[in-house]
Amino acid sequence: MESRGASVLSDDERDNFKGQTINEDGSVYEEKKPEQEESQSNFHIYMTHGLPLRIKLAIGFIVFCVLAIIISALGFLILALPYLLGGAVIVLVYQIVKSLLRRH
Repeated sequence: MESRGASVLSDDERDNFKGQTINEDGSVYEEKKPEQEESQSNFHIYMTHGLPLRIKLAIGFIVFCVLAIIISALGFLILALPYLLGGAVIVLVYQIVKSLLRRH
């Protein structure tokens, strides 16, 4: 295997070189191609197969409680919706009547 010394590359040669290059300040330069940037995702997937059963049950209970709170809040809004709409109509009619009476 032949060992080559360091050589200075132009910007074009550096961009077309496959692999890492070292900048003048000693930092490693590796250009990311657009397809590489798209393939990298910011999602982290956590697997639970290595966790003890107690932790899995605790996580499940917490998720269940959060979902129960969300569903109950939505259910309350659905049940209260006719009253909220009725109150909004009353306030709207009141504002209209009030503005009409001020004009006269």
